[in-house]
Amino acid sequence: MSPNSNLLYLDPDKLLEATPGEVLEAAARGHLGLDHRFLHALLDRPEESLRAVLAFAERDHIDDKVDLDSDLISLFRYWNAREGIPFLIRYVKEDPESVPDEAIEALVQFGEAALEPLLDLYKELDESESGEVAFILASLGIRDERIRNILLDRHNHDPDDAGLLLEIYDGRETPPLSNEEEFDIWASYSERASVPTELLDEDERAALLDHPVASVRATAASSFFNRDVSAAQLKKLLNLAKHDESPAVRARAWEALTNSTEETQVVEAMLAALRNPETTVEELGGLLVGLAPEADRIEVRAAITNLYGRPEGRAKALEAMWRSLHPSFRDYFPKHLDDADLEIRRGAVWGVGYHAIKSELDRLRKFFDDEDLRGDALFAYALALPTEISHGRMKGLLARIEKDARGLSELDETLVKAALDERLMLAGKEPFFMQQED
Repeated sequence: MSPNSNLLYLDPDKLLEATPGEVLEAAARGHLGLDHRFLHALLDRPEESLRAVLAFAERDHIDDKVDLDSDLISLFRYWNAREGIPFLIRYVKEDPESVPDEAIEALVQFGEAALEPLLDLYKELDESESGEVAFILASLGIRDERIRNILLDRHNHDPDDAGLLLEIYDGRETPPLSNEEEFDIWASYSERASVPTELLDEDERAALLDHPVASVRATAASSFFNRDVSAAQLKKLLNLAKHDESPAVRARAWEALTNSTEETQVVEAMLAALRNPETTVEELGGLLVGLAPEADRIEVRAAITNLYGRPEGRAKALEAMWRSLHPSFRDYFPKHLDDADLEIRRGAVWGVGYHAIKSELDRLRKFFDDEDLRGDALFAYALALPTEISHGRMKGLLARIEKDARGLSELDETLVKAALDERLMLAGKEPFFMQQED
């Protein structure tokens, strides 16, 4: 199917108005979130959707922004569609030594229908790369001398593994992936997901600012947050902030203009909205985050403090406070580290970090075990740990944080390095880790 610019404007709440093929193409291009609405658009018309999925699976995916392979596998499993076996075989063949569980489970589910294609694939592979396929064959629950012979032949190559596979084949050992629960495709998807704007280029994200659905416009506006925007992008964002019918879109657009407050037209529009008594709390939250660099203005600080006093606006007020770096807000953060509201706690964590409140380091460390706030806490901890701010201290500080956090994942380490570089830049120095990577 050739790219069609109209796919950009699919309404995620009205996907049944598009063909299944259009839905798949839009998802692959990163113009749809993968959620229950996406599933309904396919599962509610199975015959038409199966044809579209099979056609989609056959085409070249080199230019896709989003890899839908795992989604196709889930759809074939849900429909128990044997027509998907050729796709699964090709999928396994691409990387036969590292086959995801969902592909293995799908082929095992198809049982007898998958036997011949799997045997043919096994013959094509070297013995050193065929272990996963042998495992799938052993797990099919089919008594076939060809499978037994394969497993016996593997004994010389890896006797321990071959022995386990023979036990699985003979039914003396339960396959590790054996699961008696019915496959639940819905559990793998959220009810509503945003467009993955992080995968889109600037032109695509800018085009989404004109999307007919407010939630998509808001997501698109958010994608420009903390970025330098072009004159054309600034014009679009400012127009959204001033005139969009949705308070959420206006809020996200104001936030996206936070790096442009030196532009007279931007800051004047922001202050006009701030002084407008009709501005909603939702819009005001985004507006004040956008105005955070202007916190030296008395009216901006007063507005942030007033918003803080409203429970429904407190999380955004705390965000505006820590982003402003204004010392007058320093004492607001510690008292909210145990707040019942997750986003308020998050704002408090970041505030402790950016204001380097060393008395709260022990409380920050407790968040290392909180799956919702671990990343936030690591970043804040790296900002707040007492140390001389110099390039020579950075590696030692990274090691200290790794020890205190009882290890860092790759993502954790990236966050901590970014925080340490941020700390250097706040002190007027060049980043350290960013230079190393360059």
